[in-house]
Amino acid sequence: MAILIAVLSGALGALIALLLTRHLGASALIAIGAAGATFLGVTGTVRYIEEKLNLL
Repeated sequence: MAILIAVLSGALGALIALLLTRHLGASALIAIGAAGATFLGVTGTVRYIEEKLNLL
């Protein structure tokens, strides 16, 4: 369950990053790259927090 929360948080962050970069006028390739980097960053951060809280 904790891994699912991390992945869903990462997906939400990636969607927000994609929409924000497209809104600001970035090309599609740059927006997808920003979304991918955001997904990895948010997912890793949430997993780290869950480990520190002994949820994993």
